[in-house]
Amino acid sequence: MSATEVIRRHGDHIERAARAGYIARGIVFVIIGYFAFKAAYSTGRTMDSKDAISFVFGTVGGQILLVALVAALAAFAAWRFLQAIRDVDRHGTGVKGVAVRTGLVGSGISYAALAFFAGALAWGAGSASEGGTTKGWIAMAYEAGWGQAFTYTVAALLVVVGAAHVFKGVGAGFEKYMTIPADKKAWVKPVCQFGLVARGFTYLLLAYLLGTGAASYGDGETPGLETALDAMSAWPYGWLFLAATGIGLIAFGLYAFAEARYRRIRLD
Repeated sequence: MSATEVIRRHGDHIERAARAGYIARGIVFVIIGYFAFKAAYSTGRTMDSKDAISFVFGTVGGQILLVALVAALAAFAAWRFLQAIRDVDRHGTGVKGVAVRTGLVGSGISYAALAFFAGALAWGAGSASEGGTTKGWIAMAYEAGWGQAFTYTVAALLVVVGAAHVFKGVGAGFEKYMTIPADKKAWVKPVCQFGLVARGFTYLLLAYLLGTGAASYGDGETPGLETALDAMSAWPYGWLFLAATGIGLIAFGLYAFAEARYRRIRLD
């Protein structure tokens, strides 16, 4: 049986798995956004995606929730790979299309890694997953002697991804993939736009931190979303930027929920 036949036969299951994945993505970003907003008005610390997963694990019934989150994140990673490989959204093979599909592969890899981390945490191996034995790619690149070139390359890619999020948000480019009811569009659309712009801004900030060397690469950790949020809090009136970004990341989580509900899932 060919891959096409398998996809057609199990299309309903694949669609449900993809929508569950969008929900899982939304949960992660709502948690990150909430703690970023909270940190703006208190001494609380910001979070990244792994911290958000760990927070879920610490709640009542956390292990059961975490197992469900593992499955949903893995499903979302698989959906990203399917989007890229089969080009179900018709991005094409031009320069822009290849760039978008490459980004989808990168997204799939990152969510697969997050699902693996959540799985390790659920099955009692969380400390091994988040310890210092697994070094960040940037730290390893510096040890190998080509870290500076790698860092600038990553920073450039983050600029592209961040700009794409901002452009997609401002231009509401997501609408062509979603069917939003007319009676809900008045509030769903601006929430999605704000969330995408906020997410894009954090990518651009992280690119700046990497490009200027403001983040530390020697501790075995690759600078990520938490680094960007922490740096923002140190700015003059940083609490205001941090609070706005926290709200924006919550909005990005709501955008993921909207995708789970209204996105058109194409499989052919």
